[in-house]
Amino acid sequence: MTLEIKGNWNKGFAYDYHITNSIFLGYDDNNHAMFDNSRSAMGELVYQLKYRNDTTKVSFITELLLNEYSGWESFDYIIPAPSSKQRVNQPVVLISQDLSNRINVPCLQALYKDYSCNNKLIKEMDNKGDKLALLRETIKLSNSNLILGKDILLIDDLFRSGATLEVSTEILLNNGARSVCVLAMTKTKRD
Repeated sequence: MTLEIKGNWNKGFAYDYHITNSIFLGYDDNNHAMFDNSRSAMGELVYQLKYRNDTTKVSFITELLLNEYSGWESFDYIIPAPSSKQRVNQPVVLISQDLSNRINVPCLQALYKDYSCNNKLIKEMDNKGDKLALLRETIKLSNSNLILGKDILLIDDLFRSGATLEVSTEILLNNGARSVCVLAMTKTKRD
């Protein structure tokens, strides 16, 4: 399944929904909501990679992408979206690097978040305007000279509100990229 995602980028797609079905189970002893979630095949792979640190899932994710999409050679760089928090293994970087190795398009880690600017987690914020403002403060670009006139494929693991991809695209285009297309592994059904 391919889902079109709209934004300030040239084209955008998510491979599939993250969760296909969710049943509310009640609250645990700490008053946290509990759910029984069913994930898509890609959603389960992303979940295992991102939240269980199962790096063996990277090659399976890449295989799904290669079987679904073509036209990889039209990009000059694959750029992973900046991560929402610091992890030992960054899922988006691992996916971008594996994809890069398989399609022979360089992976450029040009975007990063300056965590010293603000410690607030974007996913905990409800208002998209607030998210965009915070991301504009924290997302930074290195190697801006490398993206001048280049066609970029911007990769992310999970598309929620699109705020991270929107600000990342804005930064890339404002610094001379010719075009930016985005590809997310999964998309939430809300937001």
